[in-house]
Amino acid sequence: MRVSKERIERDLKKLNQFNANIKEPGTTRLPFTPEEDKCRKQLIKDFEDAGLEVYQDSIGNIFGRREGTDSNASPVMIGSHIDTVINGGMFDGNAGVIAGLEVVRTLNEYNITTEKPIEVAIFIIEESTAYGKSCVGSRAVSGTLEYEELSKLVDKNGVSLEKAFKDRGIRKEEVLNAKKSSDDIDCYLELHIEQADNLIKAQKPVGIITAIAAATRFKVKLTGKAAHSGAAPMGERQDALCAASEIILGIENIAYNEAGEHTVGTVGSIEVLPGAVNVVPGEAELMIDLRDIEKDTKDKATEQIKQLIEKVCKNREIEVDYEITACDDPVPTSNHVFETMKDASDELNMSTKIMHSAAAHDAAYIAKITDMGMIFIRSYGGSHNPEEWAEFLDIAKGTELLLETTIRLANKL
Repeated sequence: MRVSKERIERDLKKLNQFNANIKEPGTTRLPFTPEEDKCRKQLIKDFEDAGLEVYQDSIGNIFGRREGTDSNASPVMIGSHIDTVINGGMFDGNAGVIAGLEVVRTLNEYNITTEKPIEVAIFIIEESTAYGKSCVGSRAVSGTLEYEELSKLVDKNGVSLEKAFKDRGIRKEEVLNAKKSSDDIDCYLELHIEQADNLIKAQKPVGIITAIAAATRFKVKLTGKAAHSGAAPMGERQDALCAASEIILGIENIAYNEAGEHTVGTVGSIEVLPGAVNVVPGEAELMIDLRDIEKDTKDKATEQIKQLIEKVCKNREIEVDYEITACDDPVPTSNHVFETMKDASDELNMSTKIMHSAAAHDAAYIAKITDMGMIFIRSYGGSHNPEEWAEFLDIAKGTELLLETTIRLANKL
């Protein structure tokens, strides 16, 4: 193996020090926090030490460029993210960034030149934890970020993304200048932990991705009537939480029994008011996350959820106001990149699984402007929690495949 497992392990552990949870399990590194600022500075230094020419675009994405022999050629881009969820793991996103850096270091060590340049990218705000919207940096690069959205996106403290940008010298009117085209990126590669257990079940360390699922998200506000929990007769209540509960169970049934083979539905956030033990809930607000790798079945499930909400609220005399906050299409990986990756894995005699990604990634947005491929790494303990784990040897194997794929793609003109 040409890549260094020890270096990958060292770098990932180093990044994990930039963590708001030093005294608690898990990793928390939200956008525009001191922890993320320090992590960015460290990676910029590491990029420069590896000989990369570092630049930032107008929204704050970081790029490190290694020139090829043809300076006019578009680069092969390798990317991921460094922001985390609250109490997440140390591998989500970070493994992909370090893998990209390791590819460059290995090319340097072995004096391997490529015809096309290679760029390693760090995209901002991949997780939706902070502002309720995911993949903000990659959306900007792909030209799918809407200018008007910036002032509407706020964190839990009520600080808008627009203000967060302003505080860091990022001008709102220049954010959309981050957009790139197919002329700017030859193809895009991303290594990521799987975040599920399919590779564990298959006893494979590495997966090659065929498609990325996409999400439709609802924000639903239910308004009933708050009442005294002792005095209000059961048959006369307009209980917003009971309506929400029925909707939640209905979504589970739609995703599990009625939609497609790969449909998943989740209500991961609910707020109930007034939130007192002796008051019938008068309001409930919930967030629905629906995903699939098939557009038709996702669209079908979306309509079923709409009908479910309307039926439950009508039967329970609950006022409802809902909006779809996100609706993206599933994305297939490029045949060209997939076949190159598969040939590389065969050449390396690597044990891999052909699979799809149930989670969304920056790659899904970059795929709107260029060819895209993904590599998954076997991970344990799920993801978005402190138990998230990947073996460093598995990451090294995936990085070796990333290296070989990059060399092949960067020398195809």
